[in-house]
Amino acid sequence: MKKNIKLALICSFLFYKGAAAQIDLAGTWQGKLASSPNEKMTVQFTLAKQANGSYSAVVNSPDTVAIKNIPATAVKFAGGILTIDVASLNGSYSGTVGKGIITGEWKQEGITLPLVLTRYKAPDLSTLKPLLGEWIGEFTPPGATKVTVVFRFEITRDGKLAAFASIPEQGQSGIPLDNVLLENDQVSAKIAGGQAEYTGKLSGTRMDGVIKQGGQEIALNLVKGKYEVAGYSIPASEMKRILGEWAGTTGPNKLEIVFRFETTSEGKLAVFMDGPDQRVGGVAVKNLAMKGDEVTIELPGPAGDTYTGTLSGNSIKGTIKFNKIDQELNLAKGKYRPGINEVPPADMKRLEGEWVGKYEQGGPAYTIVWTFERTMDGKLSAIARAPETGPDAFPITDLSLKGDQLSLRIPATGGVFAGKVDGNTLSGTYKAGGAELRMTITRGAKHQPNK
Repeated sequence: MKKNIKLALICSFLFYKGAAAQIDLAGTWQGKLASSPNEKMTVQFTLAKQANGSYSAVVNSPDTVAIKNIPATAVKFAGGILTIDVASLNGSYSGTVGKGIITGEWKQEGITLPLVLTRYKAPDLSTLKPLLGEWIGEFTPPGATKVTVVFRFEITRDGKLAAFASIPEQGQSGIPLDNVLLENDQVSAKIAGGQAEYTGKLSGTRMDGVIKQGGQEIALNLVKGKYEVAGYSIPASEMKRILGEWAGTTGPNKLEIVFRFETTSEGKLAVFMDGPDQRVGGVAVKNLAMKGDEVTIELPGPAGDTYTGTLSGNSIKGTIKFNKIDQELNLAKGKYRPGINEVPPADMKRLEGEWVGKYEQGGPAYTIVWTFERTMDGKLSAIARAPETGPDAFPITDLSLKGDQLSLRIPATGGVFAGKVDGNTLSGTYKAGGAELRMTITRGAKHQPNK
């Protein structure tokens, strides 16, 4: 009898050992880290199995913009225990692997917090259908004037949710909305990588809620619809003179300023201001006045900021006032394109055209569009866009092409690219904001907007 029991125990041990060896942890595991009684941070470990059977891991937090694709320095899985060391965060995780769950603790700088992980499941996008479209509301930040807020939810061509916020009066667009949930008419989303949170109740075409940030709650009620600036009513003859783009440079740093005069769906005149060097685009001006050849534009920002000029044909000679300081700003009519000096004609030919690709940074894959073309004065113009995140077009500068090696900079995003040109394919590494992204873009196919 004892012999049979012993054999049974041995068989059980072997069976358990064999079962443990079959566990595959590859994939994304997610849990909530309670940093305080009222605050929980989402943590994701994405594990990849290596050829030798070991694991590598990267750490993400959809709630925190600073924690994106951080590599683990050591990963060990033995005896049913998973340990992950993340030196750059001065932290480590240790947990016991069970059936579909890992129960453990996160240790960081002397603090130990419980952290239970389960396999991450992407949200069912069909449940988010009532949110699709644009939602418009007004928001009054502490100590500031009321501004318009627009939320936009859409399904991309590859079947993922893309969600963004914009503040038209401030020229801010493409502010990411993450962790979007809709459960029993309750809506929640993280704003700008967790810097703020929106919670509200959905009722048909209304969404009533609050933005929570820094311990404060501020009302933000939204109505479904299409945002459009109100526009100005001016005579058709005056509108014809001013329609289009007008660009110039001002100040000792030669900052580029672009005014765009466009017609609304109601036939009125809408005026927007762009500052390409400062990553500002689509800022609706406060007011416009035209009297004969005199143009006066009240700018967004502090009271008293204005542009005044005299219109003559395709030029406006005038003065812009920022913070009570007057600076000369002469504008020329024409499609704005930043020029890049000293690019040989042969190199221009290798780059000219539209290049389209994708990049992914701890979430949905976003489209990249780089456009290279010649300006009227024979220089190379280069702009970068990310269509899913907003309409902004950012100048590309400091371009160098030596042999097949291309390097360039996008000042507005603080990004630097280094890579290789191979016919109609451009591949390399883009570094911005502490992140390092591999990207490949192709010349030829035009970007097709998401439907």
